[in-house]
Amino acid sequence: MGSLNDGKAAIPLLKGIHVRLALPTLRYQTMDAGYDYDPIYEQVHRMGHQSIIAYNKRNEPESVGFNKHYAPTCLREHSYRYDSFDAKYETLKYTRPKECVDCPLANEDVCQKVYKVKITNDLRRYTAPARGSKAWKKLFKRRSAVERVNAYLKEYFQLNNVRHRTGKRAKVHFDFVTLVYNASKLAADRIHALFNRQQVA
Repeated sequence: MGSLNDGKAAIPLLKGIHVRLALPTLRYQTMDAGYDYDPIYEQVHRMGHQSIIAYNKRNEPESVGFNKHYAPTCLREHSYRYDSFDAKYETLKYTRPKECVDCPLANEDVCQKVYKVKITNDLRRYTAPARGSKAWKKLFKRRSAVERVNAYLKEYFQLNNVRHRTGKRAKVHFDFVTLVYNASKLAADRIHALFNRQQVA
């Protein structure tokens, strides 16, 4: 029996999260490029969340008037800077590039001072915060931290080797593993904090 593609498994998982964990603090769904499919973006949008998913270009041509992160560019191909997101209108706001300060075209009404894009124009390309922005990169880095924990659990706690026939037993196995991991991590953090206090004293 072949393994299920991660992209296909994502939508049922997202629906389950939406039903069981309807938390107001849950705002972002962060995934790698293996999940870069339109139906996933659409499901995340229906949930009222934002997609922080690495973009997989799949041999797509360059977009004229936009940079690699799909931020608009001026006539001289300088990128507009992401400013903010208007949740009510689902609109990204970009402001004029810093290079435009000394640009002779700045006062010719050729370049826009502000550029707005609705994320619903293309949910893959337009995310909130905008792709390539510091805020987007910071959120995406959280995924790599979670991936490290997953890899640690699989390698050292045998989560890659669960052999129970029923889902209930597998869940108990998983719960015990994560309990032991969290307890050991908490103990290590407290010992580290105690050691630091002793060093200062």
